[in-house]
Amino acid sequence: MNRHEQRKKIFQIIFQQDHDLVTLEETAFYEIYRDNEYISRIVDYYADNSESVDEDIRNHLTNYTLERIPKVERNILRTAISELLHGDSPQRVVINEAILLAKLYGEKDSFRFVNGVLKNFITETSEPLDGEQ
Repeated sequence: MNRHEQRKKIFQIIFQQDHDLVTLEETAFYEIYRDNEYISRIVDYYADNSESVDEDIRNHLTNYTLERIPKVERNILRTAISELLHGDSPQRVVINEAILLAKLYGEKDSFRFVNGVLKNFITETSEPLDGEQ
């Protein structure tokens, strides 16, 4: 499974767990999560740090609240921020993949919103991120 497919699964797992409607073990892709180190690393990072990841998103929103963001875009941002903070891919790759996810799953122009929030996050984050080389 290539990294693009892994990101789609990470997003889908985090999406399913939004508002604690299902447990990790009840998600549709639990076996893939269990068998893939990168997927489990990013999903586990989000699960262990969901409050701080959500706060990072809140801090980089303009005229929105996290709760007001549609579920798709909210979880794409959670996926991307988690990967930026704990993954091993360059920032520009993570942003591009988040844009692709938004185009695939989101509303018509949601990719612009996702791009803007992630660009603000990277610009305003003073510490180097794990994924940047």
